Amino acid sequence: MRIGNLAPLLILIPVLTLNAPHLGYAQQHKNGVPLNLVVPSGKGRIIIPAASDEIQWQTLTLYDQGTRPVLQTKIKSTELVVSYALFPNQTGSSAPNICRDDIVSAATRSLSPESGMADIRQVKKTDHPSVNGRQIAIGSLFVNSVAGQNIKQQNLYVVSASPTLCAEMHISKALFQSSDDSLLAAQEQTFTFDPDYSPSAVDYYTMGSIFYNVTRSSESAAIYYQRALDTLPADSPLKFKRVIIDQLAMSYGISGQIKRSRAINEEAIKTDPDYPLYYYNLACADAEQGKAADAKIHLQQAFDRKANTIPGETLPDPTKDDSFLKLKKNKDFWTFVETLK
Repeated sequence: MRIGNLAPLLILIPVLTLNAPHLGYAQQHKNGVPLNLVVPSGKGRIIIPAASDEIQWQTLTLYDQGTRPVLQTKIKSTELVVSYALFPNQTGSSAPNICRDDIVSAATRSLSPESGMADIRQVKKTDHPSVNGRQIAIGSLFVNSVAGQNIKQQNLYVVSASPTLCAEMHISKALFQSSDDSLLAAQEQTFTFDPDYSPSAVDYYTMGSIFYNVTRSSESAAIYYQRALDTLPADSPLKFKRVIIDQLAMSYGISGQIKRSRAINEEAIKTDPDYPLYYYNLACADAEQGKAADAKIHLQQAFDRKANTIPGETLPDPTKDDSFLKLKKNKDFWTFVETLK
């Protein structure tokens, strides 16, 4: 299964690359575009400051069966680590102290999986004036040490809520000193939660693309790409719809959801039979299931339509695709693959 073949002109999102395997990512191209952190279903967003030399986006993860996106950033000059999270509010109350209490309790439990593992001090819960027009609640705790190692980390939890969502900004500073209080206080004023925002297909597509191209989480990418497709306006450009479907099909395929990948492409062909990558993706699904004859048919259909790729996009080389390499021992099939141009 190919990793990706996005046409570069469609959507402007930060171009990111891994700093090191599994350690996160930093922005290569600074375009000044903030990110709307959104959940896969429902209203609301946290506006994440644009990545830059100063603000480094580090990790994006989707927890709790696809309901809790968490983005971690780092402020270079202050060495503050700032994480943002959205998750369902089960209480139906917009009072942020309820979400705050759950967050602080969960943080305390996670830091002390075994009695005495972490030395946690100064756990506080306070009310706070509104920030950017939203009522917030504050929680804090100081982690003096973990497993005997001094870390002296101050943690500040800035929390807001709607009846359906809890919104969190977690600010932490290791080797904390009292003079750092002003840094945390200034950072909490940047928290921007918009509970009434209705995410667009572009928002979902952007989240999916970060998961797919950067964190390599195809299962999480599929959740957001599916929402992008489901919310795509009927009058959207055909090329955007094609890219979403292609990315969604690959996300399903790479995450082992072959039936879903196949169904997405078969449905797309009914209304858009000229786009070659639908057939290419079907061939990938065939190959993953060991169906050499079907893969051959779909590959031929893809290459018969290669002139219909999106400008800036190329049809992949099947001789380098992991899906088809699984059938390389089938001499008849592989001879056919090598003739495709």
